[in-house]
Amino acid sequence: MTCVMLRFPSWLCPTPEDRDRFFDMQERVRTARIVTMICSVVLMVTLAPRGEWLIPAYGTVMLLVVVAGGSHLERRRRPELWVFVTTVLNIQIAITLGAVVAGGPRTAVAAGLAAPVLMVGARFSNRGLVVGAPISAVLVIVCTLGVDPAYTLHHPDALVIPLMMVIVTTAYLSPLVASDVRHRASSTLDPLTGLLNVRSLSARIAEVAEQAAINGLPVSVVALDLDHFKAINDEHGHPAGDAALRVIAHALRTALRTFELLYRVGGDEFLLLLPGASARSAAQIAESLRQAVLTARPLGVPVTCSCGVATAVGDSDAKALIARADEALYRAKRLGRNRVEFEQPLRCADAAA
Repeated sequence: MTCVMLRFPSWLCPTPEDRDRFFDMQERVRTARIVTMICSVVLMVTLAPRGEWLIPAYGTVMLLVVVAGGSHLERRRRPELWVFVTTVLNIQIAITLGAVVAGGPRTAVAAGLAAPVLMVGARFSNRGLVVGAPISAVLVIVCTLGVDPAYTLHHPDALVIPLMMVIVTTAYLSPLVASDVRHRASSTLDPLTGLLNVRSLSARIAEVAEQAAINGLPVSVVALDLDHFKAINDEHGHPAGDAALRVIAHALRTALRTFELLYRVGGDEFLLLLPGASARSAAQIAESLRQAVLTARPLGVPVTCSCGVATAVGDSDAKALIARADEALYRAKRLGRNRVEFEQPLRCADAAA
């Protein structure tokens, strides 16, 4: 894993909570993905006699792309865009081609374009619906009015019914997604910095550790603590200290990629969870965070931080991993602060190489 900085968040997942919801829902819709693939196979078998070899050939490619699109997301720089293209948009195009080959407005296949609206709503906020629903609506028009205008004008239900299904699905799904996002935010976000909080960390790190134990991939944790931050509160007051924390939190977020989730676990303490990251990669990312804090200068005051890095491979003990990162953090404090320390001092130079 290389340390490539994401200075601008994606439009689909602009905040840490959006990214956390995306990864959480990606796991929750696994059964729905399997059902979708089964239904796709049934549809291919049903339509194959009309489209000869075209539909099963493209359908097979589509299923392979969908499977590939949901794997190794932690290694993607923009996993949400990858899933949108390989899953949602891919299925929209597949349904459209199936409708065209099967007869355009003379078949009910176009109604299936309401399904991708559900897919995008399940994974993303209403921003996803803003993109996904219009695409489905346009494709309904393409595979009905665009294929056979005369038939569609004489049988307007061929256009109206699938189009209304897309619109009604979006209308009902939008408030559900908004409600889910709001309730997640109130329970998992730190109100001061907008970062994820301890409550969201406990569930996520247990899930990541369990996956690491199954697939044998490493999991790294970076514990970060601001140096002498109490002095800012004492000298400038707590409102100024809160403002400084918001500036620092923003600097830390902009130094991270989409899937690298940062949590505020205390007053001026943060924790970064890095599934799939080796010790060397985690040390490099921790150094980038140290530099981000150093250059932030909230209120015009220089602030530094200390970082501790711990890595486990196939170890499902999440609490022990965090404790080891904390030990490395305490060592960084003892050795003079404003530095990154690995959990094993003898391997520190190798980890930072």
